[in-house]
Amino acid sequence: MTKEQFKEYICKQIDMMDEVEIRELSQFLKEDSQEESIAEELIIIKGEFKKLTKLVQLMQSQLERVKIEQTKDEMEKFISFYLFLKNSKDALTSMPENSLFGRAKFNRAFGAFESGFKSIDLLYSDIMKSMNLELSTKEGDKFDSNLHEAVEVIEDKKIDNGIIVEVLEEGFLYNSKLLNYAKVKVNRWTL
Repeated sequence: MTKEQFKEYICKQIDMMDEVEIRELSQFLKEDSQEESIAEELIIIKGEFKKLTKLVQLMQSQLERVKIEQTKDEMEKFISFYLFLKNSKDALTSMPENSLFGRAKFNRAFGAFESGFKSIDLLYSDIMKSMNLELSTKEGDKFDSNLHEAVEVIEDKKIDNGIIVEVLEEGFLYNSKLLNYAKVKVNRWTL
């Protein structure tokens, strides 16, 4: 649109206005304070923008702190699990052997080994709880195809039908959601 076309367009628009609209337009064009109010609004907007920028920077720094804390928590769980594995390895290497000194000494050593292994089992349970992990089954539970995989089946009338007789490989739940199926031996009666 050229200047001339724009002028014609404005003139036509003004011709279509009633007297009240024309008065308001002329008043608007005469006001000198209009520029000042626009400048003031820009200053206010600029100040708000600076505040928002500071808020975003603060939120970013808080987010970084949260990430660091989460990483620390995750590392603590890993370290606990590593210590558990190390203690288990040490316990297995220090397992007593039947020696020339007789059965009594072996039984005492084995008793100490057994109590040490129980403390490792408690540590293992604590680590699993801290990681929101739980075992999906244990011996004596009813077989559930949503949680278990039957890799071996026996038939024993002395045991209830559909009962897990042995857990061959552990299955885990994370926050009550299945991570992996437990591989189990199941008692199943044939009719």
